[in-house]
Amino acid sequence: MGFVGSVLAPGETLIVHSHPHWRGLVRPALVTVIGAGLAGIVAGFIEVQVVHAPDRAATWAMVAGLYALLVLRFGLWPAIRWVRTDLVVTDERVLYRPAGSSRRCVDVPLRRVSAVRFRHTLADRALGTGCLILECGHLPPVEIDHVPDVAGVHAAVYDELLRLPPPPPPVPLAPAPRFRWGLPGWR
Repeated sequence: MGFVGSVLAPGETLIVHSHPHWRGLVRPALVTVIGAGLAGIVAGFIEVQVVHAPDRAATWAMVAGLYALLVLRFGLWPAIRWVRTDLVVTDERVLYRPAGSSRRCVDVPLRRVSAVRFRHTLADRALGTGCLILECGHLPPVEIDHVPDVAGVHAAVYDELLRLPPPPPPVPLAPAPRFRWGLPGWR
């Protein structure tokens, strides 16, 4: 059972499930490719400059270890975080679960959402991404960045807000009991 199946309540319907926009994978891919190119150039210098075989092997091992650390930290780790970050919209709530060591999860019931809007720049429009903003009454707004097809997610959340039944009318307050002077039970 995956993440989505584990958090859905019985009878809850999945509307949207997505990861952050793919542009979050551009930097890890560039780091991996450019790092491989630089490691290849350094390997060429090692072959030409280092004469002794044991020194050459040690230098190769050092370059390979440095490249492996670089790829793990700046290539693989961001890609894993991208895969493990989820945005889930159901007919009852909006969940945002970022991956990483400090988990700052957002779980907003749709009944608490008073307004939903989105923001995107010109570059975001060109890439089809943006920031989804959920306003929950008097609390500060919840902003979820790098949402792919933010206009479609906004429309889905808004449609679910319109499908919710109206809240029940407020119950009139009962009159406060009268205060009587004297001891309890005395008239």
